[in-house]
Order: sequence, then C-alpha cells, then structure tokens
Amino acid sequence: MNTKLILNGQVYAIAKKNFKDEETTYAQFLNKTENGGVEVLQVKLTDKSDITTLKEAMPVKIPVKVSQYNGKLFFTQVDAVIKQ
Repeated sequence: MNTKLILNGQVYAIAKKNFKDEETTYAQFLNKTENGGVEVLQVKLTDKSDITTLKEAMPVKIPVKVSQYNGKLFFTQVDAVIKQ
C-alpha cells in the first residue's frame, strides 16, 4: 500500500533545536481547534536544501510520515517540500 500524507499550510515559524551537538530544524504550523484553541504542529525537516530555502509565512505542502509516542504525534519530512 502506498499512502502519502501531505501537510498543507502556511509556515508560522522555523525553529532550530540542538541535542548532543546536532542541530535539528522544524517547520511550525498553527492549527486552530474546534473549541477555539490553537495548537502548534512541528515537522522535522530532513532535506538540507529545503531547510535553507523555507521562510516564515510561505505556503507549502510537506510530504510527511507520522509517528506516535506517549500519546503525542510527531511529523517527519519524507520528500521534498512543494512550494506553492
């Protein structure tokens, strides 16, 4: 089965985190919930060329894989970002 998930939206922020001398870059999106709240979705970026060209407020589609740990969802880029 070939299922491809694509996160579609406007980049809210680009976040960088360091862990054990390794830098990880995330694209962050805001998601409005049904009760009026807001949650931040983070996508771990894996393509170095996308990391350098992605900007805040840019509309994009990011192919992702989803994993779960302790009831929380994690999104990781699996293919090149599609800029709109």
